[in-house]
Amino acid sequence: MLRLEDFMELQKLHHDGVSVSEIARQLNLDRKTVRKYLKQAPREYERKPKKWKVDPFRAYLRERWELGVHSAAKLLGEIRKRGYSGGVTQVRAVLAPWRSEGQERAFVRFETAPGEQAQMDWGHFGNWDGRRLYGFALTLCWSRMRYVEFTQRQDAETLLNSMVHAFEFFGGVTQTVLTDNMKTVVIDRVDGQPCFHPKMLDFASYYGFVPRVCRPYRPETKGKIESTIRFIKGNFWPEIQFDSLAELNRQAVVWCNEVNGRVHTSTREIPQVRFPHEGLTPLNGQPAYDTSYVSHRQVARDCLFSYRGNRYSVPHVHAGKSVLVREPLDSGSIRVFAQNDLIAEHTTATGKGEMIVDVAHYGQLPRRSRTAEVKPPLQAIAELVPGPGVGLHYPVPEVEFRPLSIYNAFCETGVPGDRSSSLGWEEVAHVASV
Repeated sequence: MLRLEDFMELQKLHHDGVSVSEIARQLNLDRKTVRKYLKQAPREYERKPKKWKVDPFRAYLRERWELGVHSAAKLLGEIRKRGYSGGVTQVRAVLAPWRSEGQERAFVRFETAPGEQAQMDWGHFGNWDGRRLYGFALTLCWSRMRYVEFTQRQDAETLLNSMVHAFEFFGGVTQTVLTDNMKTVVIDRVDGQPCFHPKMLDFASYYGFVPRVCRPYRPETKGKIESTIRFIKGNFWPEIQFDSLAELNRQAVVWCNEVNGRVHTSTREIPQVRFPHEGLTPLNGQPAYDTSYVSHRQVARDCLFSYRGNRYSVPHVHAGKSVLVREPLDSGSIRVFAQNDLIAEHTTATGKGEMIVDVAHYGQLPRRSRTAEVKPPLQAIAELVPGPGVGLHYPVPEVEFRPLSIYNAFCETGVPGDRSSSLGWEEVAHVASV
């Protein structure tokens, strides 16, 4: 009978890959004995694979996955139309291992040619002045020149405005600009292909570059801008002090000029030295793209229209009509147009509920020719002496006091010998007026 210690040692040697003959030699056993006890070793329990309702649809799910459809809810709706009767849990279980396929531990660094590509992205930098603070960054992939700007909005107008500032900072534009699938760039995907935001397409056409987006769930595709955001948070942001957004952006430009003059850790060269060979498409004095907020407003009869919680005036001839309002992001003013004609310009109100009026807008309003009738003032209110029902009332008009005999003359009509019965209406009126 083999001792427990020898049995465990036998199993350990076999697990380590030692041959049966060597095990027999070390334990002083016969090779047949070693084989017998190896067969008696406990085996792992093998569970039979469970059949799922989603199994017949795995091929279809994989096909849709390769086309970029990664939403379990969307895929559930598609396979239900094909006869699937299960729930979303099985669909998610099928997709779970596929989601980790793109998370490789290693990848090949992709380098672009001079002037070929720029990458941009947003970073979150906490809150300031009661609102969230965002950092926009754009990096030229070949020279590694960096630009950063801070805003408190992430809408399409702010994104394009920041890109305009970046292009002006570099003095040119690359052939392509790569970003992630943010809603201000891509509004939808059809069969895996991105549908770009109309404003982004118009903006790209104006400057002559091609917008690109990285694959979903593949942040390493735009690794240069990802490292730039981390570098900003670790190098520029700590212990920064500012009292306004303009001051923060001024410091950011100073910092960009400093780091662009240092040796880059990846290229081992200074970005400002490589920049002249970047080969950007120059702006050549091209006017900046208009990134203004644009909206239509209805003018009320008082020649005022409402915009962002405040009211602004326009010339009276536009009362009751619709006007176009443009608010440039950098000007601090709004411009009002009617059929492409500039009709008013105001400084943007800083608060809420304000009324910004230009008196010249009312200067040619027609005046009424007749004068208003002057109404007599109401009789002054008199205060009564204390008593029941005391309050403020109109004073009682004064009444003339007459002897009662005058009124008796009218009451005793029809009495014989009474002179009042024979009085005519004229005499009665004369007596009453005495």
